[in-house]
Amino acid sequence: MMTFPKPYSFRCVFSLFLSLIFLSLHIFAEDKITEINETTKNHWSHLPLKAPPVPAVKNLDWVKNPIDAFILSKLSDNGLKPNPEASKSELARRAYLNLTGLAPTPEQVATFVADNSPDAWEKLVNSLLDKPQYGEKWARHWLDVVRYAESNGFERDSNKPHIWRYRDWVIDAYNTDKPYDRFIMEQLAGDELEDSDHESMIATGFFRLMQWDDEPVDRLQARYDVLDDIVRVTTEGFLGMTLGCARCHDSKVDPIKQKDYFSFMAFFNGVTNNDKGRGVVVDLNQLGDPKKREEQQKVRQDRITDLSNRIAAIEKIAKVRFAKKDSNQKAQKVQDAASSADESVLIANYRKREQKWFYTTEKPSDDWSAVGFRAKEAKWKLGTAPFGGSVPNEKGKTAWNTPDIWLQTSFQLTSIPKALRMQVYHDEDAEIYLNGQEIASTKGFVTKYVDVALDQRALSALQTGRNVVSVHVHNKGGGQFFDLSLEAKSAQVAPVEIAKLIEDRGAEIFSEDQINTYRKFVNDLKKLKTPQAKGPLQAMVVKEFGTNAEQMHVHYRGNANVKGDPVDPGFPPILSDIKPQIPSPKPGQKTTGRRTVLAKWMTDPKNPRTSRVAVNRVWQNHFGKGICASSSDFGYLGDEPTHPELLDWLATEFVNKGWSIKELQRMIMFSNTYKMSSRSQEEGLAKDPQNKLVWRFNMRRMSAEEIRDNILSVTGQLNLKMGGESFYSKLDEAVLATSSTKGGKWGNSSPEERNRRAVYIKIKRSLKDPMLQGFDFADTDAPCPQRFTTTVATQALNLLNSNFVNDKAAIFAKRLEDEVNGDITERIKRGLEIVTSKPANPESLKIAQEMVKTLKNEHGLDDQAALQRFCLVALNMNEFIFVD
Repeated sequence: MMTFPKPYSFRCVFSLFLSLIFLSLHIFAEDKITEINETTKNHWSHLPLKAPPVPAVKNLDWVKNPIDAFILSKLSDNGLKPNPEASKSELARRAYLNLTGLAPTPEQVATFVADNSPDAWEKLVNSLLDKPQYGEKWARHWLDVVRYAESNGFERDSNKPHIWRYRDWVIDAYNTDKPYDRFIMEQLAGDELEDSDHESMIATGFFRLMQWDDEPVDRLQARYDVLDDIVRVTTEGFLGMTLGCARCHDSKVDPIKQKDYFSFMAFFNGVTNNDKGRGVVVDLNQLGDPKKREEQQKVRQDRITDLSNRIAAIEKIAKVRFAKKDSNQKAQKVQDAASSADESVLIANYRKREQKWFYTTEKPSDDWSAVGFRAKEAKWKLGTAPFGGSVPNEKGKTAWNTPDIWLQTSFQLTSIPKALRMQVYHDEDAEIYLNGQEIASTKGFVTKYVDVALDQRALSALQTGRNVVSVHVHNKGGGQFFDLSLEAKSAQVAPVEIAKLIEDRGAEIFSEDQINTYRKFVNDLKKLKTPQAKGPLQAMVVKEFGTNAEQMHVHYRGNANVKGDPVDPGFPPILSDIKPQIPSPKPGQKTTGRRTVLAKWMTDPKNPRTSRVAVNRVWQNHFGKGICASSSDFGYLGDEPTHPELLDWLATEFVNKGWSIKELQRMIMFSNTYKMSSRSQEEGLAKDPQNKLVWRFNMRRMSAEEIRDNILSVTGQLNLKMGGESFYSKLDEAVLATSSTKGGKWGNSSPEERNRRAVYIKIKRSLKDPMLQGFDFADTDAPCPQRFTTTVATQALNLLNSNFVNDKAAIFAKRLEDEVNGDITERIKRGLEIVTSKPANPESLKIAQEMVKTLKNEHGLDDQAALQRFCLVALNMNEFIFVD
């Protein structure tokens, strides 16, 4: 006898009952919701997009921008008031985690709290939007939507070669603020664009992200299963439309016919089948005509020159205007920054003062350059720089006459400087690492101390507390010598300083459009100057069979072997009554051109869905819930928007401002709505317990990646190396045993690689990192519009008992011992400051002291062991795991 499982019986029956009521109400209604009629045309998400008027409100003091007016108007209508503003320390931590996924240091928070300038908040937000870590955080949201993974799933779960380039493309797209319409165009039709390049080709990896069965029972059906996956992720991700529900029959809840589904699929019918790499992996450097590639390179160089001249012209005007505005003080500061900067010596060469280094001439372990590697504990020798013998104008103090030498030294920082200056005397090749990240490499030899240019990677690698510099020098021909100095500078050199001045105070001398133009020039130049790969550049991309695609048919009950009426490419009729016009193929064209037609329709400002869906996702990832809570379903089974006028206003502003995600985020974060406290309010809880009207900011738990990354950050081990192939996290044997293949085909990355951010972890569909999985990592088999946040016992067990967290707690304790001289109480205090990003709470400090006292007196632990237990508890604190 078949029965419902007891725990779910009532829920299943009740859900079925509600569904039947919903369907019966609409089936017997005068206008059916499954047909195109006046009712469905007037559904909020089908209406033409237009900017609504900003509501008038009484409390104008609270309204920073129109967002606040829309929110306050709805609150007032319901007898509610917005929460007070959060404290500056709460706002700083909220902004850092929201935009970069990394909590600020106590010193960074203190700097913001002490900044009493009226635009302090705006400066903080802008600086975080410019950080490379911003793209790593926000790319992950999109990777969830497109079910990003690096393997095919099913029994063998084989790798998707080079698909990590798509992930890096998404990160770069966010960092460079690629316009969202272009973001769509490149993913759907990057190979068909007139200005197609490496970037746009890599973006078409979008078509290769799904599960793929390499040995299906029915190959024809399997092909259409893949195309179905593409249809679903495209319509749900970009249009908030569940078109996939009409694969087997007409939709039961939306005005979507089965014919509409297959007409939409016809846009993709020319796309070739997946395989294990041979047919879908190409060398991008070999695509196209060599002469055309040469012409493109010339165009690229001309564009670099043009942008550089335009930026220089704007900065020249800015200097003059700032000089007039500030009576020449600011301009003089900019011009003289390089000469008047107060420089602090972090590592000295022998001409400044004596500098000690740990060193060895025997090949060390692979993790020698990692921030957690302790040369002293590895029994390296201690010597005074310079190292080597006699060279022109100099003489070594510590002898070195072997082909290789490895060195390590460290320095302390209480705050992050704005710039670094490095000088090196090297003979011969040198690799230089800062906190585990390579920041410079030199080749050959020099005959004097020379400046070595450092880019943003060096500044990004710095951290408050202990910083480690590791060097490997290789000499092939004798005459060994090495010495290095590193200095912190209080100001950037002139071009960078004027750029920062424009960013911070540009509104004083330029219009908003002029500032946006300047930002676009800077971002475009940065992108163009990115070094291009030499040699093969392989990527997984889209391909088509040719300029003609097979005729698409309706499939009865979704069965590809039972064909019905033929259909041509078509847009969903409820969104558009325009018939697509597929242009004739041009000479040399290798595709149907259908995907370009679709992408252009989707990015048309008149499209009622695209911009609404996009801004709703951004709102969701700032506030925890979208204005429409069902962010991938704007249909009848989805949620009604809580503030439909605000959604439309944001969508129209988004398009008017060039589809810029960062400009949209500035609008949101500069509002008082975003700055509200997350504290409870009796009246708010009574009238709106789910906070649908946004009377407070929603507290949230860190995501799985944030927890892991911030644990690494507080230990001082986080490796901020960006991009490149994914790394393999360390998995226990018990986890590897769960794979369908022996050992899970899981690689072994170096300790330094394993300390990179979680966005770079290898995502294998059949074998996921338990640390990520336990804290609600995204489903990789279907589009994931929003992650659930669970609270289950296994999470506490993971944070208390896992090898990863216990190992990091021990390293955290070691950091506190190195940084803090004195008794264990001072180390506990510093530990609390680091995990909470603010001064230690006296009550928390008292509790921690009592715990350590008990561990020592009643359990016989020494200071070191007791400190490690404290660090483990600190990594489990709510103040660390949750974001106010």
